[in-house]
Amino acid sequence: MPKVSIKICATLHTILQDESFNNFQVVQLRDRFLSALSSNQSVSEAYKFIYRQVCRLVKKKALRKVNKESSKTVTYQKTELFDQINFVINDSIETSKPSQKLLDKTELAVIQQLQERLKQTEVDLLTSIGESEEYMRLYKSFPEMKEHLESQYMLARESSSKLLGQIKAIKSVLSHQQK
Repeated sequence: MPKVSIKICATLHTILQDESFNNFQVVQLRDRFLSALSSNQSVSEAYKFIYRQVCRLVKKKALRKVNKESSKTVTYQKTELFDQINFVINDSIETSKPSQKLLDKTELAVIQQLQERLKQTEVDLLTSIGESEEYMRLYKSFPEMKEHLESQYMLARESSSKLLGQIKAIKSVLSHQQK
């Protein structure tokens, strides 16, 4: 029977080659993988990556999926074929997506832009509130200008409402980006 070749990332290969590492869950492999990495990869991204690799190894019959009837826990075991497989170490698998550092820089740039936009919108809101308050003071001082001052006051209030909506939207996007 010809030897099967499977591409695998170096970190994952090292973990799986450890003889004591068998009968594992995806979460355990993910945790071991994250602790071995030097980058700050997110837990969810690491889980997805590990899960895809485990599924691929199950498909190639290098691992066996074991469902325990007593619980919903799924474990994976190395098969006899595992030791016969020719693993081709591929460092580019880990970096097939944009590197985490690049993502971090991009995310930081987006967050910084959103924060600057938030500050500017808050300044605009304060200006608009100050404007509407001044129209009220002017109205009290010059009641004969009621019609003009009232329309200007309403425009300033409408502007304040729009700006408040923009601030809420920006804060919502910011909180989503920072998760």
